[in-house]
Amino acid sequence: MFSKECVSVLVRTRDIELHFRELLKRLSHQTSFPSELVIVDNYFSEKSLRVMTELLTKIKESFFNGKIKIKLVPIPNQEFTHSYSTNAGVLAAENDIICITNGHSLPSSNEWLEAGAAHFNDSKVAGVGGYTVSHTDGTIWEKMGYDLLWKKRIEVSKTYARDDSFSTVNCLIRKSLWKQYPFDEKLPNLISGALEFGGEDYDWAVEMKTRGYKIVVEPKLVMFHSHGESLSSLFPKYLAWRQIRREIRELKRPRTSYTRLNGKKPSYCVI
Repeated sequence: MFSKECVSVLVRTRDIELHFRELLKRLSHQTSFPSELVIVDNYFSEKSLRVMTELLTKIKESFFNGKIKIKLVPIPNQEFTHSYSTNAGVLAAENDIICITNGHSLPSSNEWLEAGAAHFNDSKVAGVGGYTVSHTDGTIWEKMGYDLLWKKRIEVSKTYARDDSFSTVNCLIRKSLWKQYPFDEKLPNLISGALEFGGEDYDWAVEMKTRGYKIVVEPKLVMFHSHGESLSSLFPKYLAWRQIRREIRELKRPRTSYTRLNGKKPSYCVI
């Protein structure tokens, strides 16, 4: 039986992003308290990395009363890819259930983590995805695209697109299955547009379903996430994502993924 206390939360960030402090504060208020935080920092300079270390030391005491383990995984910004930074964080995590998000996102409620983690009582669940909606200061186009045209439409129709709703902006995975199939760092070599937009999370969900596991959508797993983008920015992204998903679905499966972690493994420090 899954224990709700045995969850690692992985946060990928590029130094201290806009909502980073508030994100950690909200994590400290979760009804399902994580046993550890893994912070993967794609840092720009040694100075910014020192600032991050100092901040995490203060936050551990002020937000968590020292009752949580914090691991800092530093990755130089020039080595960054979405898939590599996620893989590095998952590798450093000590628990089998890992919740993944990033430093400019915010959980929508204090029950966010518990709602997602509860599904892992089912041993066939590989991952849990949720909704991503715009921040309150998001553009009107983000609000229409995320909140109305996507989230509300799915809720009304009850046609949950389970793999489409799986994103490392807001998801939980089972590490034991990640070990069998890490997020594919060579996916950009196979998929047009994947270098800019990712797609490794969608690929992971499709692969898990191919192997007979479940990807679950949890309506209470809602994360605020937006970038202040205009319609002229969002629409090309939407078209690119449709193309990426189509090409990923056409890959022959089951398949083998690639990660640099099979060679040199990034170090981390415990705060």
